[in-house]
Amino acid sequence: MSSTAKKYLTLIVLGLAGGSIYIFPYLKYVFYGPLMKVLQITDSQSGFLLSMYAIGCVILYIPGGILADKMQPRKALVLSLGLATLLNLAFAALVYMHLDPHTTYMVSCVIWFLDAFASAFVFWTAILKAIRMIGTEEEQGRMYGIYYAANGTTAAVVAAVNLWAYNLGGGDANMQNGFFFALISMAVFTAVAIVGILLLLDKDSKKDLSTDATDQFHFSDVFAVLKMPAVWIVSIIMFCTYGVYSCASYFTPYLTDVVGFSTTLAGVFSVIRTYVVMLVAAPLGGWLADKVFKSTLAWFRVGGAILGVSIVLVILLGTKANAMLIGLLTLIPGLFAMCLYGVQFSTMHEVNIPIKVAGTAIGIASIIGYLPDMFLSTWFGKIIENNAGASGYFQIFWILAFFCVVIVLGSAILYAKYVKPTKAK
Repeated sequence: MSSTAKKYLTLIVLGLAGGSIYIFPYLKYVFYGPLMKVLQITDSQSGFLLSMYAIGCVILYIPGGILADKMQPRKALVLSLGLATLLNLAFAALVYMHLDPHTTYMVSCVIWFLDAFASAFVFWTAILKAIRMIGTEEEQGRMYGIYYAANGTTAAVVAAVNLWAYNLGGGDANMQNGFFFALISMAVFTAVAIVGILLLLDKDSKKDLSTDATDQFHFSDVFAVLKMPAVWIVSIIMFCTYGVYSCASYFTPYLTDVVGFSTTLAGVFSVIRTYVVMLVAAPLGGWLADKVFKSTLAWFRVGGAILGVSIVLVILLGTKANAMLIGLLTLIPGLFAMCLYGVQFSTMHEVNIPIKVAGTAIGIASIIGYLPDMFLSTWFGKIIENNAGASGYFQIFWILAFFCVVIVLGSAILYAKYVKPTKAK
């Protein structure tokens, strides 16, 4: 195999690793109904599973990054994917065993927490280092672009196969068996990624993969960063952006519970909304920020408004309209949420954060930015439980629309203070 062919095939395998390992913790994005019905849990309990995963992630972000710097990417990725496969199979066995609901749910909470060790401990840093190993310094932009394209493509394929396996096992008519088949198919993909990495990713790299000292997290920098208003505003913008991006998953149960879609059809829309748009939305967001608006914050002012309007349109359309029209309209928030989410970290470069504390600022903003996973799912689950029919979902959508208002206002404030003065010179 030529070195060029191996390079691009390795990127595809890394995309498969990234596209498959996150399917399981975010299982409710596609299998919201089956997860609840098979485990016999409530909406809020379903949300708490994701909260357990998020708690584990927040705890492990910093120590995982430190450990990943001391490990070969190949070893870190294989161990992470191996643990993900085992936890996936453990949950499949739990579903198959038909234990009492309380025991099943308690064990599920433990599995979701442990899954943070698989996908948030050393995995992400190892993926970034592996991509850097593959290409030259001049190829880094292209390498990351190909990786994200492969990630979105493989994630869509994995999710589509999972839905096929669900139907093969019985689908909605035999939900427990169908869900078991889907879980097994998920484990197969992470196992295939392990084999691909072992075959294609080199054990060692001649490059210096150590992280630059200015980009490392230093506790001495925390207080300096906490005194910067821009860091807090950027963090709030990231919180709201990720909150809308991640909670666009609630369009899936809305389509099944209220509009009347089958699990499979709603799952297809979820796959498109969550994964397929990644191929278009992330590059589109970058192009709009760089080429059209000449500023990420300027793009966020407009993109946040479009995102909010698209969510409100779903509410105003109601439940009486054509079902397929409603389904198509729910894809628009997914598209624009990804257009913002894919470029959100570039806002940090526009608010004059000193290089010395840039790494620390990004670390703090990341922790705040990903907090929605810790509580929004549980909160939104309670809203659905306490409000029948479309009412609960519409309350959630209004909250997400409010997040969009915060995105627009926060971006406008930062743009006026940091970007506009430089353009006026």
